[in-house]
Amino acid sequence: MSSKGFSFNKHEGLRGTHALFSPSQSAWIRYDEDKIIDKIRSQYRTALGTEIHEYAADEIVLCHKKSNVRSITQEIESYIYEKYKKDAKEYGLKLIQHISYIQKEVFDMLKFYINDGIGYKMEVEQPLVYSDKIYGTADSIIFKDNLLRIHDLKTGTHEAKMEQLEIYAALFCLEYDIRPSDIEFELRLYQWDGITVHTPTVEDLLPIIDSIITTEKIAHSVEEK
Repeated sequence: MSSKGFSFNKHEGLRGTHALFSPSQSAWIRYDEDKIIDKIRSQYRTALGTEIHEYAADEIVLCHKKSNVRSITQEIESYIYEKYKKDAKEYGLKLIQHISYIQKEVFDMLKFYINDGIGYKMEVEQPLVYSDKIYGTADSIIFKDNLLRIHDLKTGTHEAKMEQLEIYAALFCLEYDIRPSDIEFELRLYQWDGITVHTPTVEDLLPIIDSIITTEKIAHSVEEK
């Protein structure tokens, strides 16, 4: 021990990071074995979700239609391997290993999501912006023949809410100065339990538009003080 007192280990590389099992999120101390395993796998599920979205966007842009789930999983494995083989090969192999833990139904929906995106000639990963504090990125979107179509791909196990896509639709109307009463909408969620289709009404979207405008005004006023 130093004469100046106890000397702590430096751990410089860990500063600013958070452990998977962190004291700040302490519920894990009561986890059983299954929940511990699921927690570990969940970190890879999140990362895989990002990789799958990037793969799907590329396939839509390249107009590569899909015929079966097996070829999709093989292509995703190759996509990840090529991406990480130079700088983070071990991490890439871990991601590939955890593909098998994703439900098959996710890849079924991925096939439909890619093929529909190609069929409707949709733009992918399109930002929709109202301000520097309020914006989002639509997985795939197209506005044609007075119809706004937005598709969203979900790779997780939790049921997603259509409200996210309604916000995208509201942001589109605000950014491009289009009244929701003047156009039609079709919103689709692609997730493990199927495809959910929603056609929001003006009454659905106007409160969201008002909320976006109000939120921005409040945020702006706070920054001006």
